[in-house]
Amino acid sequence: MGARASFVMPYGDVGNEALLQAANEGLAARGLVLSANDMRMLANRRAQSLLNAERVEFGMPALVRIVEEIATSPYLAQATLAMDLATLQDAFYAVRTEMPAQVPDSEIAQGLRGCFDAWHGDAAEVASLAPEEVMAFSAEYQRVIDAQRSEAYRIADDQGRVYVFDPAEWDYDEWADGWDGEKWGDNLD
Repeated sequence: MGARASFVMPYGDVGNEALLQAANEGLAARGLVLSANDMRMLANRRAQSLLNAERVEFGMPALVRIVEEIATSPYLAQATLAMDLATLQDAFYAVRTEMPAQVPDSEIAQGLRGCFDAWHGDAAEVASLAPEEVMAFSAEYQRVIDAQRSEAYRIADDQGRVYVFDPAEWDYDEWADGWDGEKWGDNLD
């Protein structure tokens, strides 16, 4: 088994050349390019990240999703491209491990892009963020979370009027008016 076979194996059905071509096509708009050595390093980091997370990946590797999302970032530079992508790939798998299976990889990549831009290209800082902080930059993920939160605090009365409880606006006051004007402190057993 030669070096080529051991390099292709970590990516399963996606070969070295195909992955390198896909990544470089995404980066071409910015004039950036990954070398074959960069891809070997990224493949090794991917294998290690999956091993550390005790995960198996099928289909498109995360690197392709990350490149699709981050290729137009003004903070990518050729000098740090491979290491930034490796660090973001590690962060991707760390976030993927914490997120429910229903969260698509593209949303995680979108969150990483938002963080990468917000931290002015500091991939190490992005990798240190909690998964919730990364996902705060995914518009679709936040929309779903907000919908779940608003549904959890929605009350309808007998006449069909809907009341929405917003925890951010709630001030605890045991003497505030209740539903029918009674005080919370009144003992209405």
